[in-house]
Amino acid sequence: MSQTVQKIAPSEITSEQIIELCRELGQGFVPRAGKYDKEGSFPVENFQEIKDAGLLGIMIPKKYGGMGADFLTYTRALEQLAKGDASTGLTFNMHNIAVGSLAELNVEGIGGSREKRMTDFITWVYDQSINEKKLFASASSEPGIGAHFSKLKTLYKRVDGGFVINGVKNWVSMAGYADYYVVAARSADMESDVPAISYLVVHKDNPNARVEFTWDVLGMRATSTNPVYFEECFVESNALFLGSEGMALYKIAREPHWLVGGYNGVYLGICSATFEFLVEYLKKKKIPGTQTPLAEDNRIQHKVGELYAQLESARRVAYSAAKLVTDRPGSVEANTAIHHAKFMVSELGPRLTSEAIRLCGGSTISKLMPLERFYRESRCGGLMPATSDECLFYLGKAAFGTDLSKPSETYW
Repeated sequence: MSQTVQKIAPSEITSEQIIELCRELGQGFVPRAGKYDKEGSFPVENFQEIKDAGLLGIMIPKKYGGMGADFLTYTRALEQLAKGDASTGLTFNMHNIAVGSLAELNVEGIGGSREKRMTDFITWVYDQSINEKKLFASASSEPGIGAHFSKLKTLYKRVDGGFVINGVKNWVSMAGYADYYVVAARSADMESDVPAISYLVVHKDNPNARVEFTWDVLGMRATSTNPVYFEECFVESNALFLGSEGMALYKIAREPHWLVGGYNGVYLGICSATFEFLVEYLKKKKIPGTQTPLAEDNRIQHKVGELYAQLESARRVAYSAAKLVTDRPGSVEANTAIHHAKFMVSELGPRLTSEAIRLCGGSTISKLMPLERFYRESRCGGLMPATSDECLFYLGKAAFGTDLSKPSETYW
């Protein structure tokens, strides 16, 4: 177990210690990453270490027993985990889409029964994450729709004692392994110009929630991103996320950083791992016919310097965007910066890994080395919400001064 884990209680840990903890854990993930990828098996051992380290509460305020990380600390920590195993980093981010978004809320002063419902729900999620070590999975995307929330077909309706959900979610990371699914669904009872989208929490053992294990893909093979079918799936009234109906689409449009920005740390981690592999490999590989390392070739140094500049530029943009989210969540500047960073990091990955393969040579396409896995995993970054095209769409609208707090003006 990490020395950092042994010495520091979660409620006492600093931001830099969180990052160091994740660096140590990520290094421990490295020997298992190839196995998970080859088998397409879920990284159970990695998540046990994450649980043991108290990281399921990384974003939860310290007064509740969590680590109290802000969005910048979280982004940097996620980069370190993903350097070790990108599938673990991505699935861990899915947990924090739900839990981390709650940690940003301040419900004190709302008053009345609404404040009590929200407080009770938040307290329950915190307890499940910290004390019970439970994982939450985001269940939003649908067949033919993706993560475009305004087009969701999954419906829920009120019944005595709770709600009934009907629909299919097809990109549910950790499906079959998470303890809860946080399901985005459209109200069948509410009519409005903007669809009334709510989140409902479904336990994995709900008899009417069925996982179909079909995940066999190019990259991120260990994420267990399987479809989940909800058929007359009953949940009790307290399963309504924050005890509030119909506000999810507005929340996402105004503060998109959780659904978009969490991926920045993941794909930045792949880029970082690629660059480190590249440097170490070129230190050892010789110029053909000589005993001189390729690292001493001026042309190689020039190209590696170019890649370094691209990586550092993307990292600084991602960190700056995360800092803006920390300081001014939901602001025009923060939202624009998050989309800028998502585009840069997503597009850098395939380019950087491809160049690394060319520089290191044909032997690095072997599955005995991690570089071909980094290449496959990085190809998926531009597909994650917001896709690269959607990021550009958002940035273009922002440049023209469009009010992107309106769901109708976004890609959602």
